Amino acid sequence: YVDLNPIRAAIATTPENSDYTSIQERIKSNNSTLLNLGFDEDDINFTLADYCELVDATGRSIIANKKGYIDASLPPILNRLGLDEFTWLDELSHFKIKGKKAIGTLENLKQYVAKIKQKIRQDTGLNPALE
Repeated sequence: YVDLNPIRAAIATTPENSDYTSIQERIKSNNSTLLNLGFDEDDINFTLADYCELVDATGRSIIANKKGYIDASLPPILNRLGLDEFTWLDELSHFKIKGKKAIGTLENLKQYVAKIKQKIRQDTGLNPALE
């Protein structure tokens, strides 16, 4: 809910342009796309896309004592970020089938490879809109 404070205060109109929020940082860094937002294995597996959709849907609700909200005429956040939800889900469902083990920025992948001490093939097989 903190990610909606700039919207509720009418300082920003969308989560992606809400300065100093964790959602904007996650979107900009683009390195937490597939990370679980929970802290242990019993938590709900929640991707960045899921979180963006939840914040977007919550922000569209009009609250009487708050100045701002996300305009209902705006397209869904995944569309605003250039992501198609069906392409996104298709990519995720075939992620392991395609033999992929990790996804992220080049720097994060280098750290991952160093940590697991194995060679992996660099592949940019994701749909360009998802990269």
